[in-house]
Amino acid sequence: LTLCMSHNLIISSFFVRSTIVSRYAATRVWISMSNPHPEAKEAIFDLDLPRSAFISNFTITMNEKIYVAEVKEKHKAKKMYEEAHRQGRTAAHIGTKDREMEKFRVSTSVEAGRKVAFELTYEELLQRHLGKYQHAISIRPQQLVRNLTVEVSISERTGIDHEDSTWPNLLAKDVPLLQQIPPVLSIATPPARTASSPSCLHFGSFFCFSQIYNGYFAHYFAPRGMPLLQKDVVFVIDISGSMYGTKLKQIKKAMHVILSDLHQDDHFNIVTFSDTVNVWKPNQSIQATSQNIRKAKDYASKMEADGWTDINAALLAAASLFNQSSSMDGKVEKEPRIPLIIFLTDGEATSGVTAGSRILTNAQRALKGTISLFGLAFGDDADYGLLRRLSLENRGVARRIYEDADATLQLKGFYDEIASPLLYDVELSYLDGVAEGLTQNLFPNYFQGSELVVVGRVKPGATKLQVRTTGQGQEGPLNLDNDISTNTTQAVPFGCLAEINKIGHFVQRLWAYFTIQDLLQARFRANDTAARRLLTEKATNLSIKYNFVTPVTSLVVVRPEEARDGNQPVKTTIPPGVTRALKASPRALAVSVLPRLSKAAGGPQHSSASHVGESNSCPLLLLL
Repeated sequence: LTLCMSHNLIISSFFVRSTIVSRYAATRVWISMSNPHPEAKEAIFDLDLPRSAFISNFTITMNEKIYVAEVKEKHKAKKMYEEAHRQGRTAAHIGTKDREMEKFRVSTSVEAGRKVAFELTYEELLQRHLGKYQHAISIRPQQLVRNLTVEVSISERTGIDHEDSTWPNLLAKDVPLLQQIPPVLSIATPPARTASSPSCLHFGSFFCFSQIYNGYFAHYFAPRGMPLLQKDVVFVIDISGSMYGTKLKQIKKAMHVILSDLHQDDHFNIVTFSDTVNVWKPNQSIQATSQNIRKAKDYASKMEADGWTDINAALLAAASLFNQSSSMDGKVEKEPRIPLIIFLTDGEATSGVTAGSRILTNAQRALKGTISLFGLAFGDDADYGLLRRLSLENRGVARRIYEDADATLQLKGFYDEIASPLLYDVELSYLDGVAEGLTQNLFPNYFQGSELVVVGRVKPGATKLQVRTTGQGQEGPLNLDNDISTNTTQAVPFGCLAEINKIGHFVQRLWAYFTIQDLLQARFRANDTAARRLLTEKATNLSIKYNFVTPVTSLVVVRPEEARDGNQPVKTTIPPGVTRALKASPRALAVSVLPRLSKAAGGPQHSSASHVGESNSCPLLLLL
């Protein structure tokens, strides 16, 4: 979380509270600013959101009135804006289609001597990467704050092996600003422990953990102590003209480190492409011996960028390598190897087959549902939509690589996550028809240090949940059965009940969180218009029910004094010890959503902000 505030105003109170229950985190940010100047100044509430988070609440408090956001269906919200515009009323509309959006920005003009407060809550499931969970809060107020509090409360039934809570990477100019922060980290496990200044939290590894709360269950699966699967990995690297310069230098650096990390029993190959395709070892992948790795590094160091981009030909060339004989010197390999393609490009298809639909069809036919494709979209101009679709349809995932100084580290970090496969074709089945409303329960791959999560509902009256886990590993098929009592497993039986109440029935919200993501992913992959419409409707209904801001919903803020139904405005909860004496009368209000990338699949091409003048007779609509 990163917050940057205007130097023109004084931050009187800054409050951050994260409540984490079994890896599901609800983070609430509350800030109060005052304008000591004799003229109006702009107050800015600017923060980065985790890519996987859903906003669940937003309020602005001005002139002792609270503007509470509601979640509305996106098209309905747009119609509200257009109707207000036709009637000459003051309104603002901001929209985004890209869930890679990471920045949330609100600004308002604060009159002399007045105050304004912002509050935002978002929810996310912390992802397990390389055997640990990380929950980072990075605060940059850019001034001394009189009342600054950071609280992190953790409830974890499985226990915590190690907790690392430090202030990393402090700049010298930041130290005075952070010395007066009274951070609190409360960890509720058997036994309970307390530390301070949370930055990175490492939870214990476990094999299988489930919990049931209020008729909903969450099942976490993270095996340990299993032998690694040998892998056959083909690196497909775009060396078209747009890769010239810094990008290609970063790729060469990353490849040098990644090649060094290959396991000795792995096999690998390199495919480079522009408008032509070059395969390092044309017939088949070779074993990752020290001699072969040295040769591969030398080959990668000589890559030069030139030409157009033939994505289709590069994919077919990579797929053909797996169709070659898997034998060496005529001897069939005894151990299975999991086939992986790591495909990196910084552009769109501009040579050969350029139609996305044909590329998708050709890739599916060539990869045969058995080869996992991981797409890396490097920079602003990469066709992330196509890479995401290619990956989802071929047993993999896509990732953005941002064109920053740390791009080499981003590439290495992604490879580390998939470098050690343990299982493939993993399925978690729930027997006797007791479970319903399941989220994704069939997973193409499981990599060491990650975690598989399935959430669902338990039918009323069920006394136990029978779980069967199957998959394929290095030593053959995996079959596990275990029973879970629906009466003895509670969300947090050892305390922190007040915190649970503040984020609601977290397992139920976790179910909604996953179900919405599954529906949106299915909609993204659907080719049939009727299917897309149905999936959109389901995702919208769930988003509105659980008050989540998603790609199919928008935030709507209505000035409470303008409400026509006579109801009193909804009050927001102010953090303990923080004053509510907030007086301000805005002349203008601006909201903007800023994607980290200026060109995103289906998203806006530029960041935008809409300004609205003061009006005492019309509602103010802020649509995000």
